[in-house]
Amino acid sequence: MTHHDHRIAEEARLVEGLVVAEGKSYSNWGGHRSTRPAVYVEPIRYADVQAVVRDVARFPTPVNPAGSLLSVAPAFVNDGGTLVCMRKLDEILGVETDARGRTVVRVQAGCRLKKLNMWLQARRLEIPFQAEIGEATVGSVAVGDTKESSLDAPGYFSAHVVEITYVDEAGALRVISDHADGSAFQEFKCSFGLSGIVVECLVETRPATLCRSDVSIIVYETPAQLSEDLLARRGRCDALLAIVFLDRLACVYDERFQAGPGSVTPESSQPQCEAFRAAKRLAIQRGFDGVEVPQPKGLVYSRADFVNEYWRPERSEKRLDFQYYEHDVSQLARVVEETYAFTGDFARETGFAPNGWAAYFVRRPRAELKPFGLYSGGPGVSFSFDPISSDPDEPRWREFSRRYNELAIRTFGARVSPIQTQWLKKGDVAIPRRLARPRFTTAYFAEFLE
Repeated sequence: MTHHDHRIAEEARLVEGLVVAEGKSYSNWGGHRSTRPAVYVEPIRYADVQAVVRDVARFPTPVNPAGSLLSVAPAFVNDGGTLVCMRKLDEILGVETDARGRTVVRVQAGCRLKKLNMWLQARRLEIPFQAEIGEATVGSVAVGDTKESSLDAPGYFSAHVVEITYVDEAGALRVISDHADGSAFQEFKCSFGLSGIVVECLVETRPATLCRSDVSIIVYETPAQLSEDLLARRGRCDALLAIVFLDRLACVYDERFQAGPGSVTPESSQPQCEAFRAAKRLAIQRGFDGVEVPQPKGLVYSRADFVNEYWRPERSEKRLDFQYYEHDVSQLARVVEETYAFTGDFARETGFAPNGWAAYFVRRPRAELKPFGLYSGGPGVSFSFDPISSDPDEPRWREFSRRYNELAIRTFGARVSPIQTQWLKKGDVAIPRRLARPRFTTAYFAEFLE
């Protein structure tokens, strides 16, 4: 081998980013899940990711990519393997026109959604998906599960990803896109990182738009009245987010309407807008425990301003934990009413009920655009009905979640997410085996391969 060949081989092996091979423990946002990988890596260039994947001896299998370690489920758990945190690959590389003439933003996988939204806002652009949690990273949501009651768009982030650059199981840098690869690209976006490590994405953008919200709190006498009003309010606005308090038969509605072009919250909406944003952020941070949310009407604001960031809490603090379940909207009345009965029985038995339930409404695309997992049922509308807790360590919350999985999945036929639904068992969710490469498949995800 020549000197030149030695140098190339050395560059392929070298990792310039941070490498920690001391068996340290890493925890998720809520602090209730942790992992102790053999090696932890923070790459600063694509070649670092390639070198990690190629060097099996130094970076033991499985190699598991992560973003902000937000997942409530054990998706990042990789004891004895290699955990690759992408947070330093976070550059926004610019706006361009893709092969189909769309205006897109090229962004690295570790970029947080808050950063991306602010960058686009300064250029009077937006992505159609309005994130609730701004710490989520582009790479994780490009191939993972998300939800949002979006205006004039599907309510999940990956619907707007049109090209992905990734590192494959051999350590090669690959590009896959909707215009060149069709169904293979759509499948890749359903893979949770098991097909390759995402390093860069092209995401659709559009001119920035404003949103108008009417917020109200309504109390009902029966769960049937509640579910009927949920559907009625969803039908008369452009998008609806609802937080349901089943134990009190009450609901907080955020009825959203398109408010025309614009990238900056109007001065006339202040200080009400900031008060509402801050209260909403604190309510989510604390799992809707003990936070009073204002009820503004006709509040016009920039969508980017409501992509919030959250502090990483101590385990002694109240902090959000949740479950996720997707249903067709035709099931709403049944789900609400039978969940009300289930929750009442559980509360009488244990003295515990979830703090609330988040209801999002998501437009499903054609089946070929979402072939697996959430929203893969073909054209229509889905709603999520997600129980919320302010203490992930509460044993009764965990027991509630395990039991409710049986009702939601077995009885209602809900679709669930391996990164947003906890305490899943084999058979509760199916990931096609052909999407998973052994180099990237952790024990947790291996359980769901079919």
